[in-house]
Amino acid sequence: MKVRFGLRDKILIFFMAILFMSLGLFVWFSLSSIYQISHIVRENSITMGEEVERRSITALEDLGRRLIQRRALNVSNEIGLFMRYHPNTTIAELKDNKELADIAVQRVGLSGYTMVYDKTGTVYFHNDPNMVGVNLLKVGGEPVYFSSIIERSFNGEASGYYDWEDDKGEVRAKYVHCIPVERADLVVAASTYIDEYSAPVEDVLEQITAVVSATNQYIDEEVRDTQLVLSIVFLSMLIFAAIGIILLSRAITRPIVALTKGAEVIAKGELDYNIEANTGDEIQLLAEQFNDMAKALKESYTDLEQKVEDRTKRERQRAEQLRAINEVGRKISSIVNLDELLPYVGNLLRETFHYYNVNIFLLEPSSGKLTLKALCLSGQKGVIPVGVPLEVDQESIVGWVAQTGEPILANDVSEDPRYRAVEALRETKSELAVPVRIGGNVLGVLDIESTEVDAFGEADLFTAQTLADQLAVAIENARLYEETRQIAVMEERNRMAREIHDTLAQGFSGIILQLEAAEQTLGGEDSDVERHLNQARSLARKSLAEARRSVWNLRPQALEQVSLVEALSQEVDKFSQSVEVKARFNVFGVRRDLQPDLETVLLRICQESLTNVRRHAKATEVEVNLAFDESAVELSVRDNGVGFKSVAASGDEKKRGAFGLISMRERARGLGGTLEVQSKKGKGTLVRVVVPTSKEVL
Repeated sequence: MKVRFGLRDKILIFFMAILFMSLGLFVWFSLSSIYQISHIVRENSITMGEEVERRSITALEDLGRRLIQRRALNVSNEIGLFMRYHPNTTIAELKDNKELADIAVQRVGLSGYTMVYDKTGTVYFHNDPNMVGVNLLKVGGEPVYFSSIIERSFNGEASGYYDWEDDKGEVRAKYVHCIPVERADLVVAASTYIDEYSAPVEDVLEQITAVVSATNQYIDEEVRDTQLVLSIVFLSMLIFAAIGIILLSRAITRPIVALTKGAEVIAKGELDYNIEANTGDEIQLLAEQFNDMAKALKESYTDLEQKVEDRTKRERQRAEQLRAINEVGRKISSIVNLDELLPYVGNLLRETFHYYNVNIFLLEPSSGKLTLKALCLSGQKGVIPVGVPLEVDQESIVGWVAQTGEPILANDVSEDPRYRAVEALRETKSELAVPVRIGGNVLGVLDIESTEVDAFGEADLFTAQTLADQLAVAIENARLYEETRQIAVMEERNRMAREIHDTLAQGFSGIILQLEAAEQTLGGEDSDVERHLNQARSLARKSLAEARRSVWNLRPQALEQVSLVEALSQEVDKFSQSVEVKARFNVFGVRRDLQPDLETVLLRICQESLTNVRRHAKATEVEVNLAFDESAVELSVRDNGVGFKSVAASGDEKKRGAFGLISMRERARGLGGTLEVQSKKGKGTLVRVVVPTSKEVL
């Protein structure tokens, strides 16, 4: 600001207007008032500078102590969490644990670090490798204060100051805060030089001191000049100058009083106060400098508070992410049913991190289509069908992740061409999609949406991918569990059927034959004997029927209510509908009932053959034929697909990985039958099984 009129200019202009006017005693009273006011201004300016310095340093050091304590608490909690999930780790193994070392040693302030020691004072982790293994009770510095803090930390939290020599050889005060780790004989200590936190205010305080000193010097010079001029000139201006001096005194003292009051208010910490001094001279300039100083101090406080708030928010979010990952891990270990697990994981993510929508898609092995298994939308249910295969665009975000196995983080979906808008999810602004995979095999996609732009960061990507990997393990475990259960049920059914067939049914047939032989031997002479033989034969036939019924009940579920022909027809229809391939089923010869185990084998071979066609053949037509003759039954499955080099000729199925063919061949051989596979590249494939039959069904 440019000064229009200085104090000296105002005095000279006024005295030239009232030339030769005597001010008399009023001049001396005015000079006395100016001297007193200038003295008050000097004293208050010095007091204000000292008070601002003291309060600023105190506030910043207090904030620094809280940051040091927060750092020690965070490291202690992280080490406690690490120890909880590594309960079998010994104390000796802790020193070599790189993961724990990264947690234990973290920066504090500009030059400080955290360290970890046990309750004997021996250091386990330190930023200086030479300090590892050193006993802190024997370290230099001020042994009385430093050792006292370390000893008190063995029994609980402890903190305090001690002097320490920095890299420049200067002795400075350090503040240390120690927190024991829960359920471990370890203590975390965080320390740094406390003056690092008060350093930002030193430059401002130097400016205040310079301004106060310049102002005091200027006031002293002006007072001396005014005394000299008034002493020489105003002696002859006693009457008229008295009025002018009073007015001039008021004009000068009013802004100074306002400046003094403002300095006192600012010194009390009220940094929003604004000093009003519209004088157009140096006092106004000084008032504006005081206002700028107060504004700078307030911005410094606000910036520090915002940094602390942001850091606390990030730490809280990290803790929530770790808790969610841990919770899902525990749930996965206790739930095998995916229909229960997947919605739980989706709702846990949405509720923990306040996401707008969480979707879980899984790939159907048979069709290769994505199926929405879980939809967790905030405040709504059922807006999109769950459990139905969906036509997902391969160029969309979800389709791209499922196809490439790579995650996508779109913090503004309006700028990502892969985003596909859905009316039910029109509030989506950001989307995060990660693959659910085992090794290189993608099982599905975990899709997270938010109503905010830039809602996701690297921490969210890490959490989502970790949960997706855990989901992949759960899905694989559920699949293995279901396969194991089905195999066990089938083996037990077959075993029980064989036991009944080979023991009870054969035994009852033998009993009937023996009774008929006894009846022929007796010749019907004794009516009582004949009556007992008839009763025994009737009971044996009933028991044989019951044995046959038991064998029938142990057959596969598809054969429990319908015949083999109907079951095969249903399989062909289901196959045609699932892959949209033209499929026909034909029956030749006279239909008759077959042994249950034979029907089971034929049904299983048909199912396996159709599965192979669906997965590998790329066929457009499939024909299934069932032919009966007097001594055998033949099942054939023919397709016009891509074909392959026949493994039947070489018999090297295991080398080529044709385990389905091995299973079908073993089933046929188990009943004395044969299985033949004919295939050529580009000529399609024919699977034919021939099994001998018997007229009697036991």
